[in-house]
Amino acid sequence: MAAGADRLYGHLCVHGIAAGADPFDLHVASSILTIAMQEARLEGVSLSERTGLDSHETRALFMMLFPGAMDMLAREALHALAIADEESTLRDILWMNSAEASMLERLLARMIARRCMRPNHLWQDLGLGHRRELNQLMRRHFPRLAERNSQDMKWKKFFYRMMCSSTGYSLCLAPVCSECDDFDNCFGPEDGEAILAQIRSDRLLPPEARA
Repeated sequence: MAAGADRLYGHLCVHGIAAGADPFDLHVASSILTIAMQEARLEGVSLSERTGLDSHETRALFMMLFPGAMDMLAREALHALAIADEESTLRDILWMNSAEASMLERLLARMIARRCMRPNHLWQDLGLGHRRELNQLMRRHFPRLAERNSQDMKWKKFFYRMMCSSTGYSLCLAPVCSECDDFDNCFGPEDGEAILAQIRSDRLLPPEARA
């Protein structure tokens, strides 16, 4: 089971490379799908619950990037989704600030919004190796948001600030960030190990799932 994440990621990448997909986009989508599949299986929930994509959207993503890996979906539960207001607002913010309003960016916006609901740093919850990859993702596909986050605020904190602005409500009472007593909570380093690396070493698996 420790090698399960590696196998999933490798299988997706091989089929993506064969289809001529962009290497970075392929890496991002493979990472998100890999961590989502691992969580769904360990927690007994549908893949849709962990990606934020319904069955139609999931198949569209596979047809776009992994057409030779469609067989993987036969083993995954895909369902209609309930979308909370917070997630819906974040979907809209990402989509309205996408670079090209492409189908891939629409799907990325939905996956990022759902993965923001997880408890770790966003780069970890996307299955990425480090925060630099998340910054690259934002610059490529959501450049206006990357420009607005010029102070390099933690991305989840930045998104919540954007959501507050869009609804006219703010959880932050400081007039400017430099005057805030909780500055490090928004701008401090996002250290930690990649979640997929933890899965590979079995540290996130229950004892009965380790092999």
